[in-house]
Amino acid sequence: MNRLNRTAGSIPEKLHFPSLNNLCNMEIGHEGNGVPNMPKKIDPGYYFVGNHAVLDYINTKIAHDGQPLDLFKEISDVLDWLVLAGLHSKETVEEYAQRWKGSEEWDQVAGAAIDLRNTLASMIDKTSSGHSVSDKELGAINQLLEKRVMTTTLLQTENGFTEENKLVIVKPTDILSPIAESAIDFFSHYNLQLVKKCENPSCTLRFYDNSKNSTRRWCSQKTCGNRMKVAAFLERKKRIKESWTES
Repeated sequence: MNRLNRTAGSIPEKLHFPSLNNLCNMEIGHEGNGVPNMPKKIDPGYYFVGNHAVLDYINTKIAHDGQPLDLFKEISDVLDWLVLAGLHSKETVEEYAQRWKGSEEWDQVAGAAIDLRNTLASMIDKTSSGHSVSDKELGAINQLLEKRVMTTTLLQTENGFTEENKLVIVKPTDILSPIAESAIDFFSHYNLQLVKKCENPSCTLRFYDNSKNSTRRWCSQKTCGNRMKVAAFLERKKRIKESWTES
């Protein structure tokens, strides 16, 4: 298993969805006169714009065409996300599927993944507003870690030695333990007051604002930021036209 990516902003968004580099179901173009075109829709996909694995995980439930859309429809979707997020290797996931696919526990993992996502979202909402989280919510994270098995191996490299830590998957829900470990890192070491929702009203994506002076407003400046610029431009144009009509 790959080690958790704990550094905010260390997952470049375009590396993980090369066919989905544009967020919030749109792309922004420009006409020859510099006037922005209206955005065109694109298919939804996984968005790695949260600056932390926990927020990227929560962002697997999005808004599409004005309606909520859960990107986790089945266990294969969860496994794909874990690989894209760098929390498991493709080989680990393939071995996992070969071992557990078809079992009763296999069918329960997708539900467990969604329950964990809902728990993390609830915890962020509560702590951001100054409220305490419940023992049940803490237990949902701790239970994924309390009986996990990790191995540590010493390896020799060209420059010396290094250690390799690997998760041993004993039961199907162990595949979710890197998310729980990431949650411990996030809630223990990050300022939850800096968790924000994109200011585009039609976007539900969250991110950790590590920008200078905490001024980030959009999940992506290239997409939602540009979309709102288009909307503001059209609104100004409409008001000017209305003022001319009234005069």
